[in-house]
Amino acid sequence: MPGNLFNSSTQYLLVSIHRILSHHLNLHSGIIGKMHRRVYFSYKNIADRHLISAARKLAKPGMLVVDVGANIGFFSVALARRMEVNLLAFEPDVQNFQNLEHVITENGLYSRIFPFPLALSDKTGTGSLYLSDFAPTDHKLINSRSSRTADIAITRLDDFLDAHPQYAAVSISLIKIDVQGAELQVVRGMDRVLVQNNYPPILVEYSPGDLEHAGVTPQEFFDTFKALGYHPHTLPDLSPRQPDWFIHNMRNAYTDLAMIHTTSS
Repeated sequence: MPGNLFNSSTQYLLVSIHRILSHHLNLHSGIIGKMHRRVYFSYKNIADRHLISAARKLAKPGMLVVDVGANIGFFSVALARRMEVNLLAFEPDVQNFQNLEHVITENGLYSRIFPFPLALSDKTGTGSLYLSDFAPTDHKLINSRSSRTADIAITRLDDFLDAHPQYAAVSISLIKIDVQGAELQVVRGMDRVLVQNNYPPILVEYSPGDLEHAGVTPQEFFDTFKALGYHPHTLPDLSPRQPDWFIHNMRNAYTDLAMIHTTSS
């Protein structure tokens, strides 16, 4: 299996099938697109069940959830279907964003999920999205596994909420970050947001391989969160663990974990 993209041979097989089909079929529109989205959601209901379970424990009704790296919207839809929360869904890839809009409409959640074709980072302006040669879930701000790029708009979450006071007026109870190695860039762009919202829990993907491509060591990853007062917890039980436990025991492709602030523990 190439690189550290896949957690299992089953996942590798599914992505390989997707690559073959995408060369012969338009998986983004019409009946085929709708069927593709349903199949993908069925898979994610199994693969991401622990992530969703933890999110439902951490998110608070009536408050805002931020979905960074929304892809085609599985996380946002799974949460909005079961909880009275609104979500900001950020996805910079054009095709993924089109699917995200389709999914929101198909589920009747256009008044609860607000999509934006943006990447969150530690600066505001324009940048490059490196388009994965393996899977549409693997596009990233870090140059790896890619032979193509796309120009995109990027923003700090602090700057985004300054420009959208209607969302800034609602407290944020949960942030989810899935950005293939650029997690610390995203976190560094939300200094004010974290303080103003009493350091909400952060569900974040930990991927040693992607961090390496970004020039970030696992220790630096955990130290950055620790400096903000956050400590890692396993999913879905939200049990606290020392960073060394993750560093030594989570050496596969990736894992999701919860960063919970000391004031919430």
